Amino acid sequence: MKRPVSITLLAGAVFVLAAWQVWQVYATTQQLELMRDLGLEAIALVHIVIGVTWALGLALAAGGLWRLRRWGRRWALIAVPAFWLTVWVERLALQRAAYEVLTRPLGLILTIAAVGGVVGLLSLPRIRAVFNA
Repeated sequence: MKRPVSITLLAGAVFVLAAWQVWQVYATTQQLELMRDLGLEAIALVHIVIGVTWALGLALAAGGLWRLRRWGRRWALIAVPAFWLTVWVERLALQRAAYEVLTRPLGLILTIAAVGGVVGLLSLPRIRAVFNA
């Protein structure tokens, strides 16, 4: 069965999120000495563990979506909202920038739109049929 364009774009977007997590892990490891000197080693290690976990989880979701696997759809329905929940928990618990509070409303709107878009798209009967074929 031919992959719908919307699923191709979604798989690409999820893969970009996975790649972004790889980049975040790389950036954190490059700053590890500085963070250690500032007493932030635990936060750096949390970022690394979370980043590696989500890079793998999101790459798995993207691959399942790309290959139109039934488990890929289900995994994406779990992984994408859970990823954004993790982003918010990390943001609220670990970020200390003064401007962070100012960016919350737009961040929340974008998060709701992203999660709603993914769940909405993957819940469409036509898309569900593609994954069940």
